[in-house]
Amino acid sequence: MTINSLFDNTSNLLVKTAQLRSQKAEVIAGNIANLDTPGYRAKNFEFADQLQKASGISTNLPTMTTTHVNHLGHRSSINSIRGCVTIKENSLGGLDGNSVNLDQEMADQAINNGAYARALQMLKSKMSILKNAIIEGGK
Repeated sequence: MTINSLFDNTSNLLVKTAQLRSQKAEVIAGNIANLDTPGYRAKNFEFADQLQKASGISTNLPTMTTTHVNHLGHRSSINSIRGCVTIKENSLGGLDGNSVNLDQEMADQAINNGAYARALQMLKSKMSILKNAIIEGGK
């Protein structure tokens, strides 16, 4: 038995979510650091669509049972998700061509930090359950 087989899809999803949230925090920090750089274009790190597709969760389809592996299309592996850095479109850009909006970046960072903390808290809970099972199973 390998260590990876101890963790279920939910644990893997939470780990990947935390990694992607960390990358998003780096992009936001880069935007804030370049607040006064003339011509700098603010960036965005997007991964939600990829994560949703890989996890098989859909918000606009009813729950369906598949009878064949290819019935609902191909799902990519959670580990293959890399995210995508794009340029933010911002109509409030400065006269120097810099498109960083500090208020928006700070709000994005707060939202991202909260989502990161929630993912880690859920992962901690899952690990606590696994730890409890190991301890109780050894008695």
